[in-house]
Amino acid sequence: MDFRFIKNFVNETVRQFGTRDPFAIAEKACVSIVYESWNSVTIGEFERKTQTIFVNQKALTKTENAENLKAKIVAHELGHFFAADLRLNKKEEENFARAFAENLTEDNQ
Repeated sequence: MDFRFIKNFVNETVRQFGTRDPFAIAEKACVSIVYESWNSVTIGEFERKTQTIFVNQKALTKTENAENLKAKIVAHELGHFFAADLRLNKKEEENFARAFAENLTEDNQ
């Protein structure tokens, strides 16, 4: 996926929502965030049908910087939310979500 496209997409998202904060973007985009614990290899999931981000709390207990990880999980799942209109296959969507989160949560933006 084109790095410039993703960077521009993130910058446009930030401009549209007026923030880089993934929690505020989710709220403004009417995407719910639910915290649950499950035994799985995933730390987050996005359910398109209900526009809900699920964060696995078990992942948050295994790190010293839980707030930072929580923001990165939400940002990644927001990438899945925004990818809906891009008509990507599963692998492309996962790469988009990963790059979206990396660009959105960069400290030096």
